[in-house]
Amino acid sequence: MQKTITWLTISALLLCAANLVVLAQEKKVEPKRRANPPKFGSEVKRIFFEDVFSKLQGERPKNPGAVVVAPRPDSGSTDAEATSYAWSKMISATTIEDEIKAITVNVRNSVTSPNSFSGKGYKEVRRDFSILAILFAIIGEFDDDVRWKKIGPAARDAFAQSARNTTAGGNINTYNEAKKRRDELQDLIGGASLDFVAEQPEADWSRVSAVSPLMRRLNLGFEGKMVAWTSSKGEFEANLEDVLHEAELTAALAEVLLKEGMEYWDDEDYMGFAKRLKAGAMEISSAAKLKNYDQASKASGEIRKACTECHEFYKG
Repeated sequence: MQKTITWLTISALLLCAANLVVLAQEKKVEPKRRANPPKFGSEVKRIFFEDVFSKLQGERPKNPGAVVVAPRPDSGSTDAEATSYAWSKMISATTIEDEIKAITVNVRNSVTSPNSFSGKGYKEVRRDFSILAILFAIIGEFDDDVRWKKIGPAARDAFAQSARNTTAGGNINTYNEAKKRRDELQDLIGGASLDFVAEQPEADWSRVSAVSPLMRRLNLGFEGKMVAWTSSKGEFEANLEDVLHEAELTAALAEVLLKEGMEYWDDEDYMGFAKRLKAGAMEISSAAKLKNYDQASKASGEIRKACTECHEFYKG
């Protein structure tokens, strides 16, 4: 009986082993058959290189993805933009843009016909183009976000050149140039991109603007507006935004007077008057933000005193 059980056990084990072999054979995966690699004819080889790097000549760049910036003329620096300057401490981007828009209206009214332009229009255009050149020079150096940053230096040179040409008077040539600048300025305000070309990124302040048109704008802003706005608390509070705008612009223009290359920039007495003008303008700017009439009135008096002393000093 025991021998019978043993043989049955052995037979069962052998049967299981046979079944496992069969299952393993059934699950065996046949290797996939792949197509042979393609063979290209002479026409394809003529168009595509087998090894493109073998055809390259010269030294390979260390970083092919790097942006290469052309060096600034007469400079070893690779920075192609104008040097940043702390203009935002004196004038805001909003004031700059609003002043350019206001000048656009002035120029449109001054450049209407050759006759009106030859009368007094060309004098107003010279002043306005000079201030535009200054504002675009500031834009090119501005240390914060500001509109027209990319074309600032180029627009600076274009309007500076037109202002210099207008010095010759209101002849037909200067009228036509002013008319062209008028239309370009209008397009610029509308968002167009103009094909101005800058002589160099950095501002050469001796060529940006003469002192005379700058002074005319300062006088227009202070005597024509600021004196009235700081004459009483009511006037001051009714014109806070305009006071701030004019004070910021005055501070920036006073800073321009201090720039190397501007007329009298190396005259110590003249620089002293310009610094007093700037300090007074910044006091008014601060007063407008704080709504402090007494501070604004006092600073306005200091500006008038500095201007009076300057005119008397240089008249004598």
